[in-house]
Amino acid sequence: MNDRAEIVAALRGILEPLASQLGNDASGIGEDDIIPDTGVVDSAGLIEFVMMVDNTFDLALEPEDMTVDNLGSLAAIAAFVAARSQHRA
Repeated sequence: MNDRAEIVAALRGILEPLASQLGNDASGIGEDDIIPDTGVVDSAGLIEFVMMVDNTFDLALEPEDMTVDNLGSLAAIAAFVAARSQHRA
């Protein structure tokens, strides 16, 4: 999966239920909103989100990948996933 719209939809499919479990609504998050700044997930939820993204897209994230530029917003994650997918192809 490297179509940006599909990736963003998959990311929302991870984030929205996770936020809902915490009693929050993530449906209004824009693609460029910085996820930690929105407050829809706490720090533990953010870690769980990143782990789920890693597993879903088979990213094999390294500590140096864990930046706001790579994983801070839905748009950033989609770009990171697409770039990582192209790199492996």
